[in-house]
Amino acid sequence: MQERWDLVEKYPLQLRSFVPVLTKYTDSAFPSDLPADKGLRVSLRYEVGRYFAALERLKQATNRKALSEAYTAYSDMSIHFDRYMRVGGIYTYYDDIVSLESYYKGISDDTLVFSNPTKDPPEVRDLVIFIKGPDKGRTGIVIGILPNDKDNFVVKLDRYRGMREIRVVQNKWVAKRLGEQAPDEVFLIPRK
Repeated sequence: MQERWDLVEKYPLQLRSFVPVLTKYTDSAFPSDLPADKGLRVSLRYEVGRYFAALERLKQATNRKALSEAYTAYSDMSIHFDRYMRVGGIYTYYDDIVSLESYYKGISDDTLVFSNPTKDPPEVRDLVIFIKGPDKGRTGIVIGILPNDKDNFVVKLDRYRGMREIRVVQNKWVAKRLGEQAPDEVFLIPRK
């Protein structure tokens, strides 16, 4: 398959345009000197800084056509953007279900269709299902495996109420989905 770097190289500039918007939102949504507003501003500015740093790494990886580094930078950028959205109260809904595990009590894991995660572990770009943990039963795509944390995957959940949240989860909590799947448009760069 071909790699479409010509499409990806335009992303960093477009994504960079979010930085002043996020900074302006931070300062206007939490303007007071109250401790809560100050704390939120510090937290949100930190996430914007981490988002921008990951974005720069994505730009550099794209220029070098370093696929693994591009995946890592994209997943890191996604993590910090998701955290910004969550801390800033920007998500358009609040999911009050803390854990889905209770819905699977008494139901055999065989009802979930997935490959053996030990024999056939997920890789970046694989469609996955959560087989353990609070998100059990939810589906998504692995968007990254952080180089300094090989025991966790970065997973972008499938759309729920118009949003696609990011989770950093233990790799033993997810497995490849089996069967016919609609393709995910997260990545435009096909594997070689």
